[in-house]
Amino acid sequence: MLYLNYILCGITLLLTSPLCIKALPTDLPSAASFYVPSLPSIQQDPNHPLKIYAGNLLSDPRARTNPQSTDLFAHLFFVLVKNRRTADRERIVFWFNGGPGCSSFDGLMMEVGPWRMDGKGGFQVKEGGWEEYTTMVFVDQPAGTGFSYTSSDRFVSTPQEAAEQFIVFLGNFYQVFPEYRHMDTYFAGESFAGQWIPYFADAVLESSLDVQLRGAAIGNGWIDPRRQYPTYLDYVVKMGILEENSEPWKEAKKKVDECVEAHSKITEFEPMSVPACAMLILDVAKVREKKVNGTEMCINIYDVRYDDTKPDCGMNWPPDIHPITQYLDRPDVVNALHATDHSGSWIECRGTIHSHFDENKLNASVTILPKVLSKIPVLIFAGDQDLICNYVGLEAMISAMTWNGATGLGTVQTQSWNVNNDRAGTWVESRNLTYAKIFNASHMAPFDSPHITHDMMLRFMGVNFSAIVDGSARIPSSLGDKTKPVFIATNSAQPTGPPISGKTPEQDKAMWEAYYNAGSAALVLVLIFLGIGVFLWCRVRRNGVRLPVNKGDGEEEESIPLTSSVSHHTGQIRDRDVGSGGGDEEEGGVEILDVPYSARRKVKGKGKERALDSYREDDEEGDNEEEKHQQHRRREEPVFDVGDSEDEDESSSALYSGRRDSK
Repeated sequence: MLYLNYILCGITLLLTSPLCIKALPTDLPSAASFYVPSLPSIQQDPNHPLKIYAGNLLSDPRARTNPQSTDLFAHLFFVLVKNRRTADRERIVFWFNGGPGCSSFDGLMMEVGPWRMDGKGGFQVKEGGWEEYTTMVFVDQPAGTGFSYTSSDRFVSTPQEAAEQFIVFLGNFYQVFPEYRHMDTYFAGESFAGQWIPYFADAVLESSLDVQLRGAAIGNGWIDPRRQYPTYLDYVVKMGILEENSEPWKEAKKKVDECVEAHSKITEFEPMSVPACAMLILDVAKVREKKVNGTEMCINIYDVRYDDTKPDCGMNWPPDIHPITQYLDRPDVVNALHATDHSGSWIECRGTIHSHFDENKLNASVTILPKVLSKIPVLIFAGDQDLICNYVGLEAMISAMTWNGATGLGTVQTQSWNVNNDRAGTWVESRNLTYAKIFNASHMAPFDSPHITHDMMLRFMGVNFSAIVDGSARIPSSLGDKTKPVFIATNSAQPTGPPISGKTPEQDKAMWEAYYNAGSAALVLVLIFLGIGVFLWCRVRRNGVRLPVNKGDGEEEESIPLTSSVSHHTGQIRDRDVGSGGGDEEEGGVEILDVPYSARRKVKGKGKERALDSYREDDEEGDNEEEKHQQHRRREEPVFDVGDSEDEDESSSALYSGRRDSK
């Protein structure tokens, strides 16, 4: 027994040592618990594996100060897709869609993720996704958006509160995935993410998280309402949609002047929205109203190459959103994504989130963007076919903004940008700001031009193209007269071993720390079981092995040795794949969206968010069950709001009360 006491004492000391305390489980789930081995209806290619993790992470600042509270803490949902190939070094991008209240599944399923609809009710993994060389994390935020959740009385009302949630999420994310803590990090998104990203970047740069934030990218963003509102009219004239000094132009000009006058009276801050300007997008959208086979049509405010039914004016676009909504409503998909903690169905843009934002009283992100630019590079990109967050307004904002000691871009030269021997757009850089205009692209530029926007992001992140052996980065492209370098294999430069990891010493340290902690925990378990085994062995030795004994009365006493049965289940990680896909498609002329009426959503968010704000559904919980089922399939998009509401008026005025986030 003396030896047994020594063993037990040793185990006790080991368990109470700092090493073992660090290795013991915390209240956060393990990385393995987020692993997604497969997704229904998405075929995998074993030659191009994807590794996916998904689920909800605690993101509530209250959890720090009141961890014993019985309230429902806010949790943000994320989908992490690991990079399939490594360039010169490893990077991670956090992606946000807008709204406020629009799910980042838009970015995952229709833009910069690895999947696209296959036209048969399923999804096809295609090339052109940003996950090819960069780990992507798509975040549903603020809490209540998409598959994220919180109590209904805890929706955030300011971008600062949203930033606080994201900071808590990020800290917990690094605890679960420590290997990403020291990796080059970027934020990216579109539409109302033009508000999110500057606020998030500023909060992270001022925090103690020690995030290696290297840059931020904003596509067709809502950033500076004072400059962007009036350009609705300028844009349709410049695009040849409306003739200057025509009667429709004069009517719209009056509304623009009223907006500008109302905005000029607000001098104490820069509001995200102005009531007198909320209907302006609707007034401009009237310029192309017409009837087609008895159906009233209007311009698609997200892609002016198309018309849509009135008063939707773009809410039915892109057509992929309806089947995506159905897909994310499937129980097998919800289970596979570990999204079962979220009650109710997935909604693309949730109006209740948007309604908690009083943008008329909130400072627009243009006020802090110069501060962010003083610390990190920022890319602003714009599809030239978008009306709601059009490139004319973004260029007006850049010209008026002062950053890093000067106003506007200055005298730098704008360069032509070509991808795969076609004109992709224009490119200009000045004092940490890059502005890229993308030809023939909509509010959701990556939806239209995946390879072009991928080339854009790789350039912005400073990827060394000459170090990339294969993949889509080898598609030829150029800026001005400078052609992108490509890797040229020679007999003396053939790879002879595994690819270079691209990890920094800090990343290697974090990775080995994760392995070390896991190994320490395993060692503790081994010692515990060893101690139990020794204890049992000693007990058996002490008592002896007792066989059945005849007691004379016909009864037998049988000694059954004590046994312990330990079941340890480990799941083998299986890779998901990405298959090769098609390239970009360009469409010209004005086309009508041919979408069944039953499939149309009245959304507001994501680029669409505000524009059709009035179309939102006001309460998600007051109607009969059938109406609820219909509502969760609708995506609300305030036109410029970038957030959708769930209950929408059928009046056109309600439709355009806000801005829509970028889809």
